[in-house]
Amino acid sequence: MTANLLWQIEPFQGPQNVYGWYVRSPAPGPNLGGQLTQIALTGGTGFLGAHVANALTQQGHNLRALVRDTSRAAQLREQGAELVIGDLNDGKALRDLVTNCDCVVHIAGAIKAKTAAELLAINGGGTKNLVAACADVIPDIRLLHVSSVTAREPELSAYANSKAASEVSAKAHGGSLVIMRPNAIYGPGDRETLQVFEIAEAWVQPVLSRPEARIAMIHGEDAANAIAAMVNTRAPTGLFEISDRCTKGYSWTQITQAAVAAVGGQYRPVPIPAAIMQMAGFVSGQIGRFSSEPPIFNSGKVREILHGDWAIDPGREIPAEIWTPKINLQDGFAQTVDWYRQQGWLKT
Repeated sequence: MTANLLWQIEPFQGPQNVYGWYVRSPAPGPNLGGQLTQIALTGGTGFLGAHVANALTQQGHNLRALVRDTSRAAQLREQGAELVIGDLNDGKALRDLVTNCDCVVHIAGAIKAKTAAELLAINGGGTKNLVAACADVIPDIRLLHVSSVTAREPELSAYANSKAASEVSAKAHGGSLVIMRPNAIYGPGDRETLQVFEIAEAWVQPVLSRPEARIAMIHGEDAANAIAAMVNTRAPTGLFEISDRCTKGYSWTQITQAAVAAVGGQYRPVPIPAAIMQMAGFVSGQIGRFSSEPPIFNSGKVREILHGDWAIDPGREIPAEIWTPKINLQDGFAQTVDWYRQQGWLKT
């Protein structure tokens, strides 16, 4: 496994002052023991991690962040974060990261890699290494592990299997443990969801011809605030799933319609049979074998898309008195499109 694969989470490539774009800031919330706290953070240069770093610093927490590439850490520096240079294979860096911290927020991981073994090593093995570092330094430290709702169905894809493995690794932690499973996260800074809006701008929009398929959604800002809320030692431990509180999720038709409305287009759906999706995923995966950049769209991703139930389990929601989302799908999509256009990612 090469070191370059360790941080292939969604890259946050917006301007250094991206947080100034938001019209809202996370509401001040309770923190550990009512005092400013030291939080160890992995994945802070990624899309979700950047939102989480913002939420934590807005709430008065001090950050120590693990970074492999310091050129991507400008925002963390501006937030006063202490940087620890290393990756999830570097035991010393991981021990330095957690020393004298009150809580570890673990977001780093991979969403794609050349092989299933590499994904497993990064997501499962990286979490195992972090848990081992905690055991060496502060065995009872609070660990908040950000997983994925795909971990419910590990047989669907290499990614889903690797996220399930990461949860197994996290459960070996001896201290208080929170596992959070966000579903589809979107928002400013996310290049993966950009494709949804590029499709929405087209003359016609391909739509999966499976109306029963549902997927829950959450804006990156809301997901980050949920994570920040669960840093508090007074918050419960265990497994939680987070969404915009539309727990039953959205159909692909609803998502496409919302995206078309956000870009100001006209909805002209073209139903795409599952067999066509499967063929496209296979071809993309085969082409990716000869590419320097592994594709995110492959047969495994198609199986995830075709899976009928990515709704949120209401029994695993964060209690409303601890956190509630603020951004619905329509407003979140409109905000995201505005940001994409400001950055030149979408045409105006």
